[in-house]
Amino acid sequence: MMRYLSYLVLLLSASSAYASQKVYAIAELQSSPHLALVNYALQATEAEYGKVELTFVEPMTQGRVEQLVKAGEVLQLAVFAPNPSRETKLLPVYFPLSLGLLGYRVCLITPEQQAKFSAINTLDDWRNADLLIGQGANWPDVDILRANNLLVTVNPLPFLLFDMLKQQRFDCYARSINEVAYELSLPEAAGLVAEKSLLFYYPQPAMLFVAPTEPALAERLQKGLEQAWQTGFIHAHFAKHYGAVITQLACERRQILMLENPLLTAKVQQLMQQYAPDPAQLLNTASANCPAPASAMQ
Repeated sequence: MMRYLSYLVLLLSASSAYASQKVYAIAELQSSPHLALVNYALQATEAEYGKVELTFVEPMTQGRVEQLVKAGEVLQLAVFAPNPSRETKLLPVYFPLSLGLLGYRVCLITPEQQAKFSAINTLDDWRNADLLIGQGANWPDVDILRANNLLVTVNPLPFLLFDMLKQQRFDCYARSINEVAYELSLPEAAGLVAEKSLLFYYPQPAMLFVAPTEPALAERLQKGLEQAWQTGFIHAHFAKHYGAVITQLACERRQILMLENPLLTAKVQQLMQQYAPDPAQLLNTASANCPAPASAMQ
């Protein structure tokens, strides 16, 4: 009997060692370059923390995601831009997943509106033109833009912003440079284009946020991402997924409109200084890959 019980204990121990923790993550992560970083972090820490099985939920608004991650029952992992409220209510993983590219913003516009943007050279030019920016209601970008005295209108359902833009209910749908190509490929964006002359920049990372009920998950993701940085995986991932769009942006030689981000906590400012390149440095380096002007080739 004792031999049987000992065997059962060993069997249960072995089963638990190979059991996976199921983690529910936002739908957008499934098709995002961020997923490779999450997988790397989980695999790098598997020996210490065990296996994880990611399951992706249905798409929903940022406001709803924030509520569910806070509760931690049906959603435990999300990707957000940080703000003080999110950093307090949820468990932040302090690493900029795309090294700050979330703060490089280009306008989606209707083609016939390009001339009004081509006349803009400074933030004061923008403000004096009374141009209106459209954003999702729960996005931190709304507070950032308004803090810089820019006009913003919002919709709680971001997919409706495409139609609002086509109806000229606002002038610019400001999107991150790594979102523009995908969003212009959507059926609802048919007829819209990327504005050609301007680039907004404000320090803004995309970060992982974990449910307060899962501190070990937040801890292992932090350790795994820092290891990915040290091994060079982050640099290779950045070049693979964002190198082409950064080079294109540099070659377009846009006028950069620099904004302040009053939502940055001390910890987020620190991680941006540690990991995110300065925009001038990033674009100047990438411009070395631009084709020579036709006149220089003659």
